[in-house]
Formats: sequence, C-alpha cells, structure tokens
Amino acid sequence: MPASQPNIAKHRKPCDLPSPNSTKSFWHREPSALLLGHRSTRSPPETADVVVVGSGITGASVAHHLLTTCDSGHKLDVVLLEAREACWGATGRNGGHCQPILFEHPHDSSIGHFELKNFETLQSLIDEKKIDCEFEVQPGVRGIFSRGHLDQAELAMHIVQNNAPELASRMKLVVDRDELTGLRLPTALGAIVTNVAARMWPYKFVSRILEDLVTSTKLQGTFNLQTLTPVTKLAPAAEEFDADRVLVTTNRGIIKAKKVVLATNAYTSHLLPGMSDLIVPCRGQMSALVPFPSISGEDRLKTSYGFLGDGLDDYLIQRPNERGAHLMFGGGRQHGPSMGTTNDNQLDEKTASYLRGRLVQVFNLSEGGGKTSWAEMDATHEWTGIMGYSRDERPWVGAVPQNFSPPLPSGSTYIAAGFTGHGMPNTWLCGRAAAIMVKEAFAGASEDEASAAASKETGLPEAYKISEKRIDAAMQLEGVEAKDWAEMERGERARRPSTSGFA
Repeated sequence: MPASQPNIAKHRKPCDLPSPNSTKSFWHREPSALLLGHRSTRSPPETADVVVVGSGITGASVAHHLLTTCDSGHKLDVVLLEAREACWGATGRNGGHCQPILFEHPHDSSIGHFELKNFETLQSLIDEKKIDCEFEVQPGVRGIFSRGHLDQAELAMHIVQNNAPELASRMKLVVDRDELTGLRLPTALGAIVTNVAARMWPYKFVSRILEDLVTSTKLQGTFNLQTLTPVTKLAPAAEEFDADRVLVTTNRGIIKAKKVVLATNAYTSHLLPGMSDLIVPCRGQMSALVPFPSISGEDRLKTSYGFLGDGLDDYLIQRPNERGAHLMFGGGRQHGPSMGTTNDNQLDEKTASYLRGRLVQVFNLSEGGGKTSWAEMDATHEWTGIMGYSRDERPWVGAVPQNFSPPLPSGSTYIAAGFTGHGMPNTWLCGRAAAIMVKEAFAGASEDEASAAASKETGLPEAYKISEKRIDAAMQLEGVEAKDWAEMERGERARRPSTSGFA
C-alpha cells in the first residue's frame, strides 16, 4: 500500500468487456450442459421487444419476471445476451453468501426491509421450484476488528432500534468476551449476529431459472438466450419511424430493440460511459478450502461469517458436510490490486496466500500447532470475479435519463446494477423491479407511474432509483477509488504492528 495517495483520475474511462478467459470458479465445476454455449437460434434475432444484457442473477430475474408474470395479452419477445457463458460473471464467482445487512443504512429502514424481502422471496422460490442449490438458512455473524467500525456499529444499532425495531429484533450486538469466543471469534472486538442469512450455490440457482425459461413450452419461443455474444455498443435507431428503438450491437450482429435492460453490474460503463464514475469495477478473490478436522463434521461452522475492520472486508460460508464441507472464503483485497481492475483471468498470489492461511489464525485451529509461523489450508479452487462498486453505495435501478451518455431514446433503456459486493440480498428484486417498469411502460404508463408500480410490488427503496438528481448528488461525493484507498490506508496503518486477529 503506498504511503501517499496515488494519482487517481478525476474521471474514469469506460469499463472493458469481460475477459474472454477467466479463472476457474468452484461454482462452475458442475456447469449446466444445456446452457454451455447455448444459442436459442443460430443467429441473434434482428428485432426484440426487450433485450436484457447480462445473465447473472439480475438478468435472470429480469427475464423471468418479464416472461412468467406478464399480464394476459401480448407476449414479449425477450432476448438475453451474455458476453461469456451464462452466469459466468459475479454471480458465478461470489462467496455463496446471502445475508441482509440490516444495520448498514440505519437512517433508511426501507433498505433493510427490501433486503429482508429479497431474502424471503429467494427462499420461497427455491422451495417452490425445489432447486438443489444448497440454500441453507443459518445465523449470520459479522465479526468486527477495529474500534472505529465497532463504534459505527453500536451507533447504527441504536438508530435502527429507534427507527425500525422490527429489524433490530433480528440482530444482536455482542461484545462480551465469552460470547465472542463462543462465536469462534476470540480476537474480535465485537460482532453483530443476525438471525437471517443463508449459504447457497448461486450458479445452480441461476442456471435453473434460465433452464426453465429455455425449455418452457408455455413461452412459445419468446425467450432467446445467446451466450458468447458480447454487446459492444448501444445507439438510437437512425430511421425516423424507429426513433424510439435502440440498436444493440454485438459481435454477431445488430438487434433493434424497443427496450433494453442492462444487468451488467461492473461492466455497465462499457455501454453507458456516463456511468464510469458511478459504478467502478472492483476485483474480488475467492478460495474453496479443504477444512482441517477441527473445523469439520460436528465441529463445522454453525453460522456464516463476515469479517469487518480497517481495510478489511472478508466473507465465509461452509458447504454441507456430505458435499465436502469446503470453506468458501473470500476477500483479502488489502493484499493485492482490486479497485478499478476488470480482468478476472488472473490471481493475486499474495491474496491467495492470505486466504489459505487467515482462517487458521482467526479460529485458532489446532492443525496450526499454536505456532506463530504461517500455516495454510489446501485450496481446491482459487478464482477472481469483478464486482461493481456504486459511488453512493446503493444500486442503480430504473429508466436511464435521456441525456445520459450515450443519448438514447427516452424510456428505452433501463438499469439494475452497482451492487457494491452485496448483490445476493438485492439483485433478485431489483431485477423484478426493472421488469415491472418495462412492462408498465409497454402498457402506456409514465416513468413515474412505472416506478411507483415497481416500488409498490417489490418495496424498491427510493434511494435505489436512478435519476438526474441522484446522479448529480453522487458526483458531489468522494470517488469510489479515493474512498477505497483511504480505507485501505487505515488498514495498513492498523497493521503496523498488528494489534488484532487480522493482518
């Protein structure tokens, strides 16, 4: 970490396309035979009612809700475009952790309620469809390793208790040393325990949603999935009679669409350069670790974990015992390049070593021998993925303002992106909200009416909605990279010398 702030550009360049070749995610080790290389038609269609760009959980949600919850009448022709294989981006590369963080926005309880509703909706859908994606509800524990973060957590909990006691009732702040030891966090300063969290295999969930759309006879061919088809440009149609259409340029042809929904998260600015300073790509790194006997069988973890501190934001779940009990551990951004990085075809070895060894120290595992020297677990898989960090730390959902870059027809282009590494408790209902807005627009509703309908049905927070006013306000804030650098620098100072269980 540099001793002084690097020269950070005032305005970022648009993001690159996803790397053609990526590191091998554990979650992709059992890929869907139906979806690999899938193209519903030999060539992309020339026209579509709706083109959805991105096939992660957000894009899958948009397509699912456009096609399966449509009112009787005209069936929408929906094309889903993916630059790589289906669900090969952040959803297929994350930590498998779904935890609403109910204290993160204490002054806006609508966000906590939305995340909770998103969680419950996912749970119900998985039960209804009987999706084998290892979804298991369990408590979530966020261990806190810095005094500043503990002070913030205590204040946030106090505010939530006053503003939203129903959310506060689901959480407990733990500072008692014996209780922290019981949570397997003897070196933490505190922890927030939430009674609603889950582990899951995200790729298997999304692949099942897409498989159902691809194979549905009820849709009568109105769903078209085109993988390995990157979108390179959006532009207004040139013909006067098609002035409200968008030309979606891919490496395999151009589609003329009535509506476009960008479920592109970190890569959004490649198609909307105006989002370059609002959603910044950030590379995360993951590992699938073989657990020591002292953290296996009956001694396995009983909760999911997050680890929070100065320059620290790590996350952990453990897979089922009967399926290997892998410790799915991610983070370590303080040890390698991350912010502004778009390629997930590389590993950072320093970060990889941190991930293999950190849990031995954190949980004081006996196989470490109680020694001060570094001990590591074996990793079956190590990989990276690209997250999209929002400048104001909230997702962007809704109709893109007309005067945005590039200028596109009014009401033609929608977005659901910028989840700041916290997508699983947000993406499904954000995708649903975008789908509702699109359907309402086709029915003749104004943007305000469509937005209100989405909020009524999903609980979408006003703070998530994209608008010119919000964009202007966000641009007055400190940039994502500068803010991240300051946080990492605090962590670097805290590690000289290390005074906590993390380094």
